Order: sequence, then C-alpha cells, then structure tokens
Amino acid sequence: MVAWPFKYLLQLLLILYHMNLLSSQSVHDHATAPASWINNSRSIINGTWSESFRAIILLKEISESSYDISFFACGFFLHPGNDTFFFFAIGIVHLLIYSHNDTSVDVDLVWFTNRNKPVGEGATLNLLSSDGDLILREADGTQVWSTNTFNTSMAGIKLMETGNLVLYDKFNRTIWQSFDHPVDTLLPGKKLMAGQKLVARVSTDDWTEGDYYLTVTSHGLFAFYQSNMPQMYFKFLVQGTGESTDTSYVKFINGTLALYISSTEPSEPDAVLLKPSRMQYMKFDPDGHFRVYSGINGDIAEPVDLFANFLSACDYPNASGNFGLCVNGLCSCPGGFVRADVSTDQNDNGCMEISQTTCTDPHSYGFLQLADVYYFNYVDNDAAVLKGTNVESCKEACLKNCSCKAALFWYFNYVSHGNCFLPSPVFSLISDGKERNVYQSSAFIKFRTIGQT
Repeated sequence: MVAWPFKYLLQLLLILYHMNLLSSQSVHDHATAPASWINNSRSIINGTWSESFRAIILLKEISESSYDISFFACGFFLHPGNDTFFFFAIGIVHLLIYSHNDTSVDVDLVWFTNRNKPVGEGATLNLLSSDGDLILREADGTQVWSTNTFNTSMAGIKLMETGNLVLYDKFNRTIWQSFDHPVDTLLPGKKLMAGQKLVARVSTDDWTEGDYYLTVTSHGLFAFYQSNMPQMYFKFLVQGTGESTDTSYVKFINGTLALYISSTEPSEPDAVLLKPSRMQYMKFDPDGHFRVYSGINGDIAEPVDLFANFLSACDYPNASGNFGLCVNGLCSCPGGFVRADVSTDQNDNGCMEISQTTCTDPHSYGFLQLADVYYFNYVDNDAAVLKGTNVESCKEACLKNCSCKAALFWYFNYVSHGNCFLPSPVFSLISDGKERNVYQSSAFIKFRTIGQT
C-alpha cells in the first residue's frame, strides 16, 4: 500500500465526509454522455486537490465508519516517478480519522489505462455519445487510449461498487468494462481469462510493464519472467474432468482465488489458492510475488503471499540478479564474478563476469562447476533443450552455442541420464534447493581458460 501524505486531499475528503457527501445516495458514481474532463488545475474539485491525485471524475463508496472511509475513485493520478505525467486510473482511497487533527490517507491504484504512455498537462478524457467511445487524448489532440467501442449506442459511464468501470447503453446494458482489461490487480468478482495476463509494474515508482507476468491456460495458472524467451518460475496444474467446453479462467471470489480450468460456474472450482481472513484485492507485484492486500474499516493487515506455500525466497528469477547465488534470500557471486553494483546493498543487482566470454573457438573455454545449484526454470519441463541426456552432452551443447553462458543439469541418480537447460540470459541461481527437491542438480558456468585473451 502506498501512502500519499498530501494535506489538500485530506482537507477535501474531510469536507466531503462532514457534509455527508460520501453517502451512497449522493456520490457521483456515473456520468452521462457526452461529457469531457481536462487534466489541469482548473478541473480540480474546489481547487483544493493536491497534484498527487489530480482530478476525481467518479466516486463509489466501499465502506464507512466513524474512523475510516474507503471508496473507489476514478480520475487522473500523478505518475509517482515523474510529476509531469498522469494516468487515467481507478484507485482505492482510505481516509483514516484518528482524531480531529490526526488523519491519514492511503491510495492504492487497482487499474489504469495508459501505463506505457502517461499523459501530460491538459490531456482530455472524452465520453462521446455520437461515437460511442471513451477516448483519452494528449493536449495536442493525439489519441493515447480508447475503449474501442466506436459505433455503439453508449449512454454513459459508471463506477460500480466492485471497482469495475462500465460503459452502458440506453437500456443499461454493458458495452465495455474495465474488468475485461486486466492490468496487474484482481478485484473481487474479476476474472483473469485464459490468454489474458497480469503484468507487474517495473517498480513501485515505475508503472510501465515490467518483466513478470501471470497467465491462465487450459492446464492451470503460470507465472513467467520475460527475457529473450519467457522463463517460467511458477505453475499450478489442475487435473480436471474436462467436462466444460468454456474458456478457462481464475476468479477472485468469496475471499479466494478460484481456478475454473475444466469446470465453470455455478459448479465448484477445480482448485483454490490460499483463503485469507480478509480480502480487498490481489496484486501481481514488481518482484513477481502475487499478494493479497486487505484493509477495511481501519484494519490494515499485512499482505498475504499466494505463492508462499509453493516458492521460497530464492525461487524467484531476480532474487539475486543475474548469476547471483541465493541462499535463504541472501546473495553472493560465484568464482570469476563480482557484484554488478557495489554502490548499493540491494540483493538483486546480480553479478558480472570479471573476464567476459566471447564467440571464439569453443575449445578455449571451460566450466566452473557449482554442485547442488538449482534453477527456477526447472518447473518447466519443456524448457530443457536436451532430455534424457548425460552431463557431458549438456556441457558440449553449451560450448557449441555462442550465446550460452551456463549449462544446468538435473538428474535423479546418475549424471548419465537427466535434463539439460541452457537459459539465456541466466538469472538467479538457487543454492539452497537440495533440501526441497528429490532430484540433484549442478550448474556449469562457462569461463575463458587460462592463457586466452
């Protein structure tokens, strides 16, 4: 949860609260077409909004008590890493009232549109009845995003109590909804359909698409780290009956993540992940963890990691960065490598080669063997470039591959029969995996032999 300590927002929310303008009867949770909103200081409600939350277009209350007000807000939000850029987004706003002079505000963004192309000052959001579209444009008129609902009989827009932003027609039928366009967060009732992705942000200060993504297939739930080729690090397989012909999906429902892979509602789900005691939203975070965030009526709970029962701290691709050796969440570098960035104490900066390998005669290279070292991508059997092979053939395949930096080999009893992985690039290496696996593994890192320049 991100804290936004801006006094003007507090002042306005307190005014709205004490004027009883946050009741479900008087909140503006809809707008009829045509309508237009401009992202500038003149559009700020009462002129009192902090630029961290530039302009609210729609509000929908979630809960209210004597010390806590929570509601969905839709509007222009400031980019956390650049105060000249804005997103059109939906956020959960918590106003906590401890006393007359002691209040705080938390804002969590749960959906936004133009994540890879934020807009600037003077951008407009247009709700067009003639075209049936909701369009976001820069101040110069350049279109940045739209709902692509052209030629529909759109009558208006509304923000639902679930946080779903809906375009509707004159018969109140849904034309378009934000729930069909996931970003990195699941709200209660929202589905992630097969073929869709939750793509994590780069960081808490950079909301563009990051390297981690979560997806659903007809076989289950999977998480990947994007690189030259996506590398899987989590899978939850579902063995269903195959009775349903509908598209597979996962859904945030009744406080759990329910997997409908071979079944469909109203039947029971094929499987469920962890069921927390309180629920508000699920977010696929920049570090590749899938967490549950809750906090209603002032009860702010610690996030619950849905992957915690399946993955350890070292099982994440960037736990220790490129070539980093991870043990219980602590990182080090293998021989022939140094920390990539010594100016920081961060664990995940990775390691770099002291003497880099190049594309020359394969006989000028050897391998640094690291026994009992595992790799997160072992969860994906299809990622093995050689199956049922021996360790020498695995190493030879790496020597013959110019771009190969390391060979990883796992086997059960004998090195004469196992699977060979040649990941590119090479991410975090797991040094504490032996106790968690029934098979054995070694890593072979390519290095230039003595006497070569």
